[in-house]
Amino acid sequence: MEEWLNSKGEIILREFGIKSGQKILDFGCGTGVYSVIASRIVGNTGKIYALDYDEDPLEELSDKIKTQNIKNIEIIKTSKKISIPLKSNSLDVVLMYDVYHLLDKDDRIKLLDEIYRVLKSNYGILSYFATHIGSYGIHLNKVQAQIKKAGFEFKEQFKRPMFHWSWIEEGIIFKYKKIG
Repeated sequence: MEEWLNSKGEIILREFGIKSGQKILDFGCGTGVYSVIASRIVGNTGKIYALDYDEDPLEELSDKIKTQNIKNIEIIKTSKKISIPLKSNSLDVVLMYDVYHLLDKDDRIKLLDEIYRVLKSNYGILSYFATHIGSYGIHLNKVQAQIKKAGFEFKEQFKRPMFHWSWIEEGIIFKYKKIG
């Protein structure tokens, strides 16, 4: 686990397209595992927005930010209402990792519309870590159709070891580009 958190996770996020200077949203960030790793990649010229509604994990992330002296993560606590309080066309990447399955059908559509709104035109990347396939109404063909309908083009698929809850498991990550 420590090796993944301290080195392998960063290698994997770089492979997905995260780069120095980018502005990234970690939607449903929880304790911020991916936010912290991405903050190392984007550096001082980049910014991570760590968004969640659950106060306990956000407090844990806040503690990590303080103890590790991280300056480029901004925590955004929201209500359970699907809304991203950021400007349109302002982000390079949105991480949608292990959260999509928790939303109902209408909220999934709202989330994809919000992600489309905040990503930069003809450039922004949606990175989707497909978890809980076959449960929670998550079927890859349906999810991919919803993402395409929201205005995204499939770019590539990766199978890599990913953090999921408190362990590392082989995961499928999809990369989509915003069209328009």
